[in-house]
Amino acid sequence: MRRVVTKTSKSKRIAGWLHPPPYIMNREFKRRHIERELFEDWTDPPWMPGRIDPADEVRIFKQFHYCAYKLSVLYKTAVTSYRPSIHKEYARWVERYHSLRQRLIDANLGLVYDLIGRSRFSTLDRDEMVSEGMMALLRSVDTFDPWRGYRFSTYACNAILRAFSRAAMRDSRRRSLLTVPYDPEFEKSDLPRIRSEDREGLYVERLDSILRHNDAELTSVERSVLAKRFPEEHNDRMTLDRIGREMRVSKERVRQIQLSALNKLRRAIETDEVLSG
Repeated sequence: MRRVVTKTSKSKRIAGWLHPPPYIMNREFKRRHIERELFEDWTDPPWMPGRIDPADEVRIFKQFHYCAYKLSVLYKTAVTSYRPSIHKEYARWVERYHSLRQRLIDANLGLVYDLIGRSRFSTLDRDEMVSEGMMALLRSVDTFDPWRGYRFSTYACNAILRAFSRAAMRDSRRRSLLTVPYDPEFEKSDLPRIRSEDREGLYVERLDSILRHNDAELTSVERSVLAKRFPEEHNDRMTLDRIGREMRVSKERVRQIQLSALNKLRRAIETDEVLSG
C-alpha cells in the first residue's frame, strides 16, 4: 500500500535545511546543458587567492547565481516529493554556493579599504566605516547581475559610497540630538592660526624694510621690473610681454631679471637678523 506523506511530515524533513538564498534569474538557466557549461572545470577549492580577471568574474557570478537557483529548485522538489538523495545533492550545492560567495568577497575586500582611504566622511569612525563598507560589499555580491555587462567593481563602489553617506547622515542626526560636555571638533584652539598670521605679518614687514633700504642690493632695472610685476594694486600688474615691449627686450629676458631679483630677496630674507632671531 502506498504511504501518503502529509504536508507536516514533509516540512519536518526539510526543517534543518538552509533556506534557498536569493538569486538573479536568467533564461540561460533553462538551457539544457547550462550546468555542464558552467561547472565542467569545477575544482575544490574553486579558486586561487587574489584579484579576479573580468572574464572569470562574470563566469563566477553566473555560477554563483546558478547555485542559488539550483538550491531553490531542489528545495521546492523536496517539499512536494521528498527523496533521501535530494538532501545530499542539496548539501553539495550549498557548499558550492558558499565557496563561490567567499571567493567573490575575498577578491574585492580591497575596494572597501581603498574607498575608506579616499573618503571625505572624516567625522565617521574608521571601524564604523569598515563595518558599513563590508555590509555593502556583501549585499553587492548577492545582488549583482553579471548579465548586464558592467563591472562588479563599479556596482560595488557605488553601493559602498552610498553606505558611507547614509552612515554619515545618521551620525550627523545623532550629533544634533546629543549634547556632550566637550567635543574637540567644536573647541579647536585659534592659537595656531593667530601665530601663523603674526608670522606672516612679520615677513611682510621685513620684506618692506628690505625693499625700502635695498638690503638685497637690487639693480634699478630689477626694482623696476618687480614694481611692475607686483604692484600694490593687483589690477595694475603688467605682463612680462608688456614690460619687455616697454624696455625693448624680449619677454624671456624680463623673466630672467624677475627671477634674479626674487632670488636676491629670498637670500636677504633668509639672512635677516630679525626673522632668524
